[in-house]
Amino acid sequence: MIPPVDLSSPVGFVLGVDLLHIFPLEGATFLCPADVTDPRTSQRILELLPGGRADVILSDMAPNATGVRDLDHDRLISLCLSLLGMTPDILHPGGTFLCKTWAGSQSRQLQRRLTEEFQSVRIIKPEASRKESSEVYFLATQYRGRKGAVRQ
Repeated sequence: MIPPVDLSSPVGFVLGVDLLHIFPLEGATFLCPADVTDPRTSQRILELLPGGRADVILSDMAPNATGVRDLDHDRLISLCLSLLGMTPDILHPGGTFLCKTWAGSQSRQLQRRLTEEFQSVRIIKPEASRKESSEVYFLATQYRGRKGAVRQ
């Protein structure tokens, strides 16, 4: 017999990583200040994740804007690609990856990489985003798992 599910109890584990301090939030664990591109942070993420794996990687990170549109875009794509590079170690096969970017010349490179590793990739512009904003999100679902990826 399956025990009844208590719908009021939290399900899952939320781990946030930020360069800046984040005030505590019930039900979430934060690494801050921490740089997600730092290998020490990656190691700490693996230690904190139950089973060492995540079902979803969600990124709203952005570099400090310089005001030079192409440079800011390239830096954000670089951050997204860096995070995507962590998926073999962190993301469960079948998992989901969501990252914010600004539309620009390097977006196709990111989309191509996501398409190689995920079954479905969509571009989403949230309703809350200003119409004139170049902000979009890549939603990649059903992670295939990178062939040859070995966990250490």
